[in-house]
Amino acid sequence: MQAIKNDVIAYNVCRVANGGCYISVQNGEVQVQAPWYITREKIQTLVEEKAKWISEKLREYENENIKKRNYISGKKIKILGDYFNLVIIYENIKLPKLVVEEKIVKITIPNKYKRLDVSDIIGILIEKMYERIAIKEIEDAMEKTRIMLGIAPEDYEIKRIKHTLGKCSNNKKIMINPDIVMFSKEIIDYIVLHEFCHLKYKTHARKFYQMLEKYMPNYTEYENIIGNFNY
Repeated sequence: MQAIKNDVIAYNVCRVANGGCYISVQNGEVQVQAPWYITREKIQTLVEEKAKWISEKLREYENENIKKRNYISGKKIKILGDYFNLVIIYENIKLPKLVVEEKIVKITIPNKYKRLDVSDIIGILIEKMYERIAIKEIEDAMEKTRIMLGIAPEDYEIKRIKHTLGKCSNNKKIMINPDIVMFSKEIIDYIVLHEFCHLKYKTHARKFYQMLEKYMPNYTEYENIIGNFNY
């Protein structure tokens, strides 16, 4: 709801059993708390008396959200090792949507959210984008590695794991974090190979690294790029 339109302040009224009459600005909307016996006319008068203060609070909220939106729009999104510019636009649509174009991740947000903090919505859309890309990229890497090594896990799952890109369980199930598609295809291949080696060697013993080096001699290069992620 637009809080001020044509100099008229829109507000919501919450009736309470007792207490005073209070005005607050929450998430860009004007809220009035009033006892049951206070008339609409009295509430309207109070809102008009506080009009200057309400306008200042709404401007503060809008300015803060503009800063947030500009910051979000300036972010870089990493996909398969390349950086894409994040662009946020607002249109008269019902649901948010994300489109990946040439070096651009374009997110379109419904106009009704224009005065709100949309960082959570943007985060969810980006997570879903990574999941869609991961389905193809991880499947390709799994199949290539299966053919190369001649072994396969009992099952594999694309699953978000905190601070972890890949994991091989005791029952020989491999889990790969969809956020892995931030990295290049070569690093995706490396993480999948790493987990395949765990099918044969549970720990990072000497034979584990010998197997890893046999199929990917430059694996240490990818280890350095990945940094603090576990796998």
